[in-house]
Amino acid sequence: MSETAERRWPAAVGAWLGIGTAPATLVLGAAMAARHGGAVPVAGLLVGGALMAALLWGQGRIGLRRPLGDGGTLTAVLPAYLGNTSRLLLAAVLTVSMVGWNGFNVGLGGASLAALTHLPGWAGPALLEVAVLAVSWAPARLGNRIAVVTTLSAVVLVGWCLAVLPPPGAPVRLAFGGFADAAALIGYAAVFALRAPDFSVGLARRRDLLWCVGLLIGPALLGVIAGAGLWLRTGEADVVALLAAGSGLAAYANLFVAVAVFAAALTTTYSGSLALRGLAPRVPAREAMLAVAVLGGLLAVARFDRLVLPWLTLLAAALPVLVVPMATEAAARRRGSVPRTVPAWCWVPPALLALACTLAGVGGAPLLGLALAGVCTVLWRRREDAPWTSTSARWLRRRAQPTVGGDPPSSVTALVRVRAWVRHHLGSWPPSRGKR
Repeated sequence: MSETAERRWPAAVGAWLGIGTAPATLVLGAAMAARHGGAVPVAGLLVGGALMAALLWGQGRIGLRRPLGDGGTLTAVLPAYLGNTSRLLLAAVLTVSMVGWNGFNVGLGGASLAALTHLPGWAGPALLEVAVLAVSWAPARLGNRIAVVTTLSAVVLVGWCLAVLPPPGAPVRLAFGGFADAAALIGYAAVFALRAPDFSVGLARRRDLLWCVGLLIGPALLGVIAGAGLWLRTGEADVVALLAAGSGLAAYANLFVAVAVFAAALTTTYSGSLALRGLAPRVPAREAMLAVAVLGGLLAVARFDRLVLPWLTLLAAALPVLVVPMATEAAARRRGSVPRTVPAWCWVPPALLALACTLAGVGGAPLLGLALAGVCTVLWRRREDAPWTSTSARWLRRRAQPTVGGDPPSSVTALVRVRAWVRHHLGSWPPSRGKR
């Protein structure tokens, strides 16, 4: 696997900053405040932010240049970490996730476009989706330039909300709890965290990755707090409806929303097409992008963005559990351990349990899934690293004792030497009982 050119954080931070400053953070914060009926508990934000940072850091290290990481994108490194069945499952989950995120971003921006131009409700998302698809088919340089403009638009939008519509009181409160808010924050970064190697590839230093993670987490939390302040000021969780009802400078805020979601929507068509082609490799890239745009457009017309909390909670249940064993395995490889394939039982059962609990209405179910994934990963690592204490090993130790002549049998000496060499160069050997 060839490595990409060496980069520093200013060359890679655009995508991270784009996610951190997206208008979706405003919607998320307003929905949190609406659920609490007031200020958001700060404990949930801190726990969610810390877990977001841990997931982004652990998975992002895979993309760092060797010897700090694998030096490749997620698509390039997955065969070294997952089996065929796990890769197919992951491709299916990522495809659904990208279609959903496309519907969310285009629905939010399209509603703002319709409010700005007084078009019918369905026309705004449809026009925006066509524009997103056209730019997705264009050269990558055009998409990068548009991403810079949209990121600046998002920053202007958040600044406008803080300056023009200040909250009447503190949008956060010192209180324990808010684990559902933490789960929503994890869901917000879930897809990006899993694909973090795509955006950290080529970084040469850990501090470069640290800058990228910080410039996603910090703005995202500020955006959530600003969204909670909007709800405290207006009692309206629908940010688009709030901006459409404004006057003066508020009329331009809809334009900022429509423009600010563009970069995030472009990411969904690109990453969604890669995931879809993981399921059907013969599908051309453009046709795969078209499929993602059509399905996402249907969700956008239905205003899928209004279901932000349930959607993010489902994402938090399904995706981050895989980051735990993958990041653990990557860290072990950096320490010189023998490369091993992550077993499906380390992440599929925790994901299914978290999804079932989420659908049953259990608050903080994604956190339960992460905890179970951690337990499964620990069991897997101990099972793989356990010293060989079987009957054969005890027999070798007994037979290696000096005989009457003072030396152990030559055949036993050879076996002991081979075992010692393999353990020195390849790690714990022979393998555990389950691998014999």
